Amino acid sequence: MGIQLMVNNTDIGIISLTDEAETRHLSIVCDRFTKFQFDLRTDLEHTDEDLVHYSFGDNAGKTLLPEALMGIISYMTDLKLCVVITNVVDGIYRAVIEDERTGTTFPVKATEGVLLTLANKHVPLYAEGVLWQFQSVPLKKGQPGVAIPINSLTKEMLETSLEKAIENEEYETAKHIKEELDRRAKE
Repeated sequence: MGIQLMVNNTDIGIISLTDEAETRHLSIVCDRFTKFQFDLRTDLEHTDEDLVHYSFGDNAGKTLLPEALMGIISYMTDLKLCVVITNVVDGIYRAVIEDERTGTTFPVKATEGVLLTLANKHVPLYAEGVLWQFQSVPLKKGQPGVAIPINSLTKEMLETSLEKAIENEEYETAKHIKEELDRRAKE
């Protein structure tokens, strides 16, 4: 798993999930705050401005509440949790946190589910087979950037991208973005 900022828009992060064979990956878009939460858990560097802005100060790098709560849950219960990414709706990947013993599920945004798997390394992460088949792309190691399916961008992200494509005279890209916006408007 990796995460990076989207080119020309530092308010958007991209989470890249790979399969076990490292042949395909799925890109999930997240906001800056979620990216910061990932960075805290993957020991990436932060600027002093980020630490002040998110009020972590001297607590940066120490056990965070989600990790402590997952430890308590593991200690106090016999839950066997997993996270399953199930679909994408209006540019937002959806997931469920599932108790594997009872089949009980709790819906969450996929980014939150992935964060849970970072908070507790014993919570596995899966993606529905059909979703993986249609949304993942071949992994090309060493290649700069990642491919993002257009249906995994929110309406606001599409509108911003459309404006930038027109500004940069990338009319073919603008056409595809406009088609996706029109498709969503009809639904």
